[in-house]
Amino acid sequence: MNVSQALVVTLRRATARQPQVQRILQTCPVPCQIHDAVDGKLLPDDELQRWIEPRLHLPSYPFPLNVGEVGCFLSHRGIWQRIVDEGWEQTLIVEDDIEFEPGFAESLAFASEHARSGDYVQFQVRPFTSPHRVLSQQSKWALLCPDVIPLRTSAQLVTKLAAERLLAASSRLDRPVDAFIQMRWVTGVRVVVMNPSCVHEVSANLGGSTIGGGGKRQAMTDRVKREVLRPIYRFQIASRSRKDAA
Repeated sequence: MNVSQALVVTLRRATARQPQVQRILQTCPVPCQIHDAVDGKLLPDDELQRWIEPRLHLPSYPFPLNVGEVGCFLSHRGIWQRIVDEGWEQTLIVEDDIEFEPGFAESLAFASEHARSGDYVQFQVRPFTSPHRVLSQQSKWALLCPDVIPLRTSAQLVTKLAAERLLAASSRLDRPVDAFIQMRWVTGVRVVVMNPSCVHEVSANLGGSTIGGGGKRQAMTDRVKREVLRPIYRFQIASRSRKDAA
């Protein structure tokens, strides 16, 4: 296995998650250390605006980024920079609300062996059943190339070349990091899915997501808007993804 290290991303103020962070450090099959997440709530307005450029890429993302989403993106971007600076060829990145299942070490080893330079390997926390091509398969383990890249950044194996390309494509931000990673026509990164992942999410047991927006009125307004615009955006992403894969 070419993975020599792992990073668990966590906010310092998320003290309720620290027991889970320690559990991840103890159960990870490779040496794991904490990577302090960027707290979007602490970013000055001028720093936020330095990064954000709405409607930068097509299809346009229909919602404004909230401070939590900017912080999350910058956290992953900081890790990509760290990978490049350290020269790490393969790095496991996990968020602080996941749990490793029995078999994860084998899943990670298979992904590490079969991933090529420039790959970004997702370990999804939900069953993956979307259309895909099988790239490598042995026994129950398979590395899959999805027609449409799934969302979420709960757990992933990132190669150094992928980190370099993601950095180069993200000097400005117009959507959350997982939506950005979907756009292989922008990043030039092959995103593949490990199946089974042997990872699941425990966020509900930890008080929910640490990425949030405004108050109740804003959340309700946003919810209605998202119900209308989200399926349109997803259709556009799916159409562009299939065209790119053709």
